[in-house]
Amino acid sequence: MTTDEGQAAFAYYTWGNGGGFVDADGNWAVNSAENVEAIEYAIGLVNKGFTNPNPATQTRYDLQDMFAAGKLAMVIAPNQLPTYVADKEGNINLATANIPANEGKSSSSVGVMDRIMAFKDDSAPDQAARDEAIGKFAEFFYNPENYVGWVSMEGFLPAVNSAVGALVEADPSFQAWLDVLGGCQFYPTAKAEWDQVKQGVIAAEQNALTGASVQAELDALQAALVG
Repeated sequence: MTTDEGQAAFAYYTWGNGGGFVDADGNWAVNSAENVEAIEYAIGLVNKGFTNPNPATQTRYDLQDMFAAGKLAMVIAPNQLPTYVADKEGNINLATANIPANEGKSSSSVGVMDRIMAFKDDSAPDQAARDEAIGKFAEFFYNPENYVGWVSMEGFLPAVNSAVGALVEADPSFQAWLDVLGGCQFYPTAKAEWDQVKQGVIAAEQNALTGASVQAELDALQAALVG
């Protein structure tokens, strides 16, 4: 629940309880009943001593170090974790599992994505040629001969099906990470208020850790978003 990735902690718990940042229509719903229940549950785990002792200051990198040292039994981490915890000989002793969800709810992973963007200039006399060049670049970039090597180097999950077979063939353990793709959800980063929401849910979590009401914190954030 740090300023580094506190919005991810909010996502893990709220998505796993049928809530989230927005409702089914894409409107902000940070103070939904599902969200309040989920964050109250998370704060309860902290208060009962079931988590790392300082969730407002210990980052995921601290936790990954503890996990790699065998001092932490479970950790929610990115798919680069096996490389991160491997010993000098490359040996890894871990297993993957779905992120827990409330009874009757679906497990969700946080999907993080980079974007390749191209912008159209209506005043450009050669826009058709530009469109063609953009298309050629996309075809080159996503060609498996080029794309697989790049994805493997970066430790990313593939964005196109044509790369899947080659990635699994190169590293069979990669299949475990591909299996969670179907349950990925994404932050509503296209909405203009996202940065305000990101900072707001982190503040709500941290204030709740020191005794503030989760309901009041999320109500205040929702009011700031919709008026």
